Amino acid sequence: MYLQWLFLFVLKRDNLHSIFDIKKISFSLFFVLVASATLAQKSIYFPPIKKDTAQKKKIEIIKSDSLIFQTLELGRYRKLIGNVKLKHIDAYMFCDSAIIDIEANYMTAYGKQVHIKKGDSIDVWGNFLEYFGDQKFGRLTGMCSMRDNTMILTTPELNYNTETDIGSYMSGGRLVNKETTITSAIGYYYHQQSTAVFYGDVVLKDKERTIYADSLRYNTTKEIAYFITKTTIIDKDSNIIVTNSGYYDTKLEKAFFGNNTEIKKGDASVKAETIDYDNKTKIAIAKNNVVFQDSSERTTMLSNYIYSDENKSLVLAYRDPLMISVSENQKDTMYLSADTLLTYKIVSTDSLQVNDSISGNDSIKILKAWHHMKLIQGKMSAIADSLFYSESDSIFKMYYAPALWMDSTQITGDSIYLYNRNNEIYKVDIYNNAFIINLQDVEIYNQTKGKFMQAFLKNKEMEKVDVDGNAESIYFIKDKENAYNGANKSSSAFITVSFDKGEVNRIKLTGTPEAEFTPMKKINASTYRLDGFTWYGNKQPLTKYDVIRDKAQYEKYINGLPIKKVEIIEEKKEENSMETEQDNKEE
Repeated sequence: MYLQWLFLFVLKRDNLHSIFDIKKISFSLFFVLVASATLAQKSIYFPPIKKDTAQKKKIEIIKSDSLIFQTLELGRYRKLIGNVKLKHIDAYMFCDSAIIDIEANYMTAYGKQVHIKKGDSIDVWGNFLEYFGDQKFGRLTGMCSMRDNTMILTTPELNYNTETDIGSYMSGGRLVNKETTITSAIGYYYHQQSTAVFYGDVVLKDKERTIYADSLRYNTTKEIAYFITKTTIIDKDSNIIVTNSGYYDTKLEKAFFGNNTEIKKGDASVKAETIDYDNKTKIAIAKNNVVFQDSSERTTMLSNYIYSDENKSLVLAYRDPLMISVSENQKDTMYLSADTLLTYKIVSTDSLQVNDSISGNDSIKILKAWHHMKLIQGKMSAIADSLFYSESDSIFKMYYAPALWMDSTQITGDSIYLYNRNNEIYKVDIYNNAFIINLQDVEIYNQTKGKFMQAFLKNKEMEKVDVDGNAESIYFIKDKENAYNGANKSSSAFITVSFDKGEVNRIKLTGTPEAEFTPMKKINASTYRLDGFTWYGNKQPLTKYDVIRDKAQYEKYINGLPIKKVEIIEEKKEENSMETEQDNKEE
C-alpha cells in the first residue's frame, strides 16, 4: 500500500511529462524499493527490542528520624538516619540508616540488623544490604539469615529476591528444619515451594543419621531429602547406605533408593538397582540385580526381588533366586535355587518347634526353598519340589519327588533327609518308596528298594545302606578280570548292603530272605530292573551352572568371573592335565 500511494503521488507532479522527470521518477522508485527491502530484511533478522513499558515501582519511605536530600553529579540521593522503615511493593525493610539513589531505584542500608519482612511468612536479616528496586533483588552481608515457618537459613552472604522469594548463598551456609541441619558450600531456598537445593560438600544431620552428598534437594514442609548425585548415609548404628538417586522421608523414616544402591548393616549388605526401605519397621524391598551378602554366614543370595525384615532376620527372595553358601573350610560351596527362597531366625533349640510355640533363648537359622528346587555341593546334587533346613539339627529335608545324586548313585523317595556334620553329609534317610540306583556301566545298574532306607557315608562315599520293609536288591558281580559274570537278585524284610571304596562288598539279608543268581548271558541288561525303577539322569545338576536359573544375570557373580572365562579356565586345566598324562605315557 505504501508503494502504491507513493507512485500515485509522483504521477500527479507537473514535471512528469519531461524525460528528465521520468528518469527522476524511475530513480526515486528504485530507491524506495531498495529501502523497503532493506527495512524488511532488518525486521526479519534484527527484530526490534520490546520496550519495557511497565512502570517501575520506586522504593518508598515510610518513616525515618531524619531525611537529607542531596543532588550530586552522579544523581539525586536521599539519606535516611534513625529508625528507618522502607517499602518496595509488598516487602518492608528496616534499618538504622539508608541511602537511596532516586533515579537508579537503588538503596544501601546499614545497621546492627537490616531486616526485610514480607507478609507474615518470611523474614530476612543481615548487617548490610544492597537493594536493586528495578530487579527486586537484595544482597546482604554480615550475620545473614532467612526465616519462614519451616526453616532458618544462616550464611555470611545472602541474596534474596523479593518477588520470587528465592534466597541463595555462594560462600557456605546452614539450613535448620526442626531437628534436621543441612550445611553446604552453595544453597538456594525457594520459599514458595518450601524447597532448598544444596551444592558442594553437603551434609545433612538429624538424630538418626548423617547424609553426605555433592548435591541434595530438601523439602522443609514434608521433611524429605531428595538425592540427585552419589550420596552416602550413615545412621547412628554405623549402618551405611550408598545411593545415586531417590529420596529419604526424615519424618516417616521411609526411603526409596535408585540407580544402583548398596546398604551395609554389620556383616550383611544388599545391592540392587532400587531399594524401598522403612527405617521404623526395618523392612526393605530390593528389586532387579539384587545381591544380598552375609559374611558371618558366608552366604550370598542373588535375585531380582528380595524382601527383608531386619527385626526377624528374614530374607524372602523370588524371581530367579540363587543362594551361594561357602563352607567354613571354603572347599565346598553350595548353590541352591528355587522359585522362592526364604531364610529367617527363630528363638528355639529344636527344629520340631518351628511350627509350634517358640521357647528357649537361642536363635537358630531356618532355610526354606519351594517349587523347582535345585542344589549342588561338590559331587552331591539334588532336585525336589521343596526343601527345609534347620540350623539346630543341620538336616536338609526334601519333599515331593526328591532325587539325590552322589557321584553315579541316585537316591529317590517320597521324602529325603540329609544329615550334615562338619559341613559334610554323613547320613541319608529315605522315606516311602525308597530307591537307590548305582550306575555301574552302560545299562547296568545296581538297585536297592524298600519302604525305608538309611544310608551312611564316610569321606563322601557310601559306606552302608540299611533297607527296612519289603527290601529288594539287584547287584551285578564281577570276576577277577573285572568283567561282569552275573547278578544277584534278592528280597527280604531287611537288607544291609556294605561298600568298600564305593563298590558293593557284602549283602546281608534278614527275615525270610530269598536270593537268586543269574548268569550274565541270561540277562538283558536294558530290562533287568526292579519294579518302580526310573533313572533321572537327564534332570541331574552336573555343575553349578545347571542350578543357576538365569545365567546372563548371575554369571558375573559366580567366583567373580563370567561363565565363559570360567569355562575357558576349566578347559585349559583339562587340556593341561591331558597333556601331562600324555607326556607321562610317552616317558
